Amino acid sequence: MNTQLLDRLEMIVARPHMFEVILNEDINQHIYEEFDMTEVKRTLGNFKNQLVSVISLEKENEEFYGLFKHGGEIIGWTRLSDSWYVYPKRLDSVKVNMSSFRTHPFNSMVGITKDLVLALQNRLLTSKSYIVVEDELLELVFMKSRLQGFVKSADLHRGIALEELCTIKGDIKRYRDSNFDVALPERKEDFEAVLTLYFPERNLAKLEKRGRAFWMEASDLEYDFAGVYAESSTIEEDVHHYYNEERKKAKSVLEGLLGRQLQLEKEVERTKSRLIRVEALYRNLKNSKLGRIQVKIWERRKRSAE
Repeated sequence: MNTQLLDRLEMIVARPHMFEVILNEDINQHIYEEFDMTEVKRTLGNFKNQLVSVISLEKENEEFYGLFKHGGEIIGWTRLSDSWYVYPKRLDSVKVNMSSFRTHPFNSMVGITKDLVLALQNRLLTSKSYIVVEDELLELVFMKSRLQGFVKSADLHRGIALEELCTIKGDIKRYRDSNFDVALPERKEDFEAVLTLYFPERNLAKLEKRGRAFWMEASDLEYDFAGVYAESSTIEEDVHHYYNEERKKAKSVLEGLLGRQLQLEKEVERTKSRLIRVEALYRNLKNSKLGRIQVKIWERRKRSAE
């Protein structure tokens, strides 16, 4: 039993909000219908080790049950006792420092078996949450909203968000992506762009012009980075994240629940309609000449059996 998780769940029951966990429950554990916790929907199965959003929490007989969502779909209720609580944090643009990076064993424990050195090398990633495993902090890194793996904080280079207007020389090398794979053509004249992100350890800068982003070496910019520092290197829980994310997600969650309710109501109506049609067909058949003959045969057989 994960006491760290249970302590968190006690707090959330007292002050409800949505949160995330990495499911670490028995694969044979039941998932119950979202509108009826007495009706078994399926077993946990492939949802084990998945990152899910818990949109509602109930405590019954000293056990916690969470209504969870995965891949945009509301799945159902299941018991939470051994899962990993995911702490929200300030969103960071990050790159992995491959000179120090070693794949943490927790990745294979939760089924991430790909070569993370190849998968994460030179990639621009997003860190927006973390877990604590045996007193060790591991950040969840994402690429286009897809979880890639769990990385120690010390192995990450963090981008510093800026909003500074800079003049870019037309003949300076610029690239489409942060890994400098695709070079952009030179321009005939200098132009202005907004500096939006700076990686001090990588001499890397991201700029935008008219909604289009490009990358270049920070040292090629006529900008003084001497006074630019990250706000804090300490990774800590951002309590405001709960409520900001909740406001963003509440509408889609409610729409999902409403849609599911309407679907169930339609299924009930369809079932009622089928029953009415079956009853009508039965009455028509029973009152037909063939039906009357068949009823007499059944009655004769019944008397003979007695």
